[in-house]
Amino acid sequence: MDKRIDAEMTERVARRLVAHGIGVKGYFILGFPGETKQDLEATVRHIRNLWAISDQHPGDIRASVFEFRPYPATPVWKSLVEEARYDPDDLLAYSDVDLTRDGADEHMRQRDEFNFSVGIQFGDVPLHEIRSTLATLTREQHERNQAGTGAAA
Repeated sequence: MDKRIDAEMTERVARRLVAHGIGVKGYFILGFPGETKQDLEATVRHIRNLWAISDQHPGDIRASVFEFRPYPATPVWKSLVEEARYDPDDLLAYSDVDLTRDGADEHMRQRDEFNFSVGIQFGDVPLHEIRSTLATLTREQHERNQAGTGAAA
């Protein structure tokens, strides 16, 4: 995604913050163009590593996960339209994502306004696997919130 940071850097910084009782919230996008199964697994592993770090310190780490959707005028939008030749109308055909079918209870969604999709598989991982992983991570974060961990300030 053209970030100039990596998982090790974020874990190092998060560890320093939560050690001082500062809550951290991370936003993670699943299904980014070109994402492989190994990339998805690395993202899940990274989120769980962050949670394990917060479990050792007074600060909390909360992970918010979302399905990738392109937005007009962003570099990835331009790439999808110009290089991958997606129709802009298809990239704007947003629809709701129902995580309840994948085991995320309605009360866990809490962010319905962000649970939408264009219904296109952009990477190597099938969309149903992206959504299943999204539901799993959402459920795990909810369970952490209920247990009193992961409720970042």
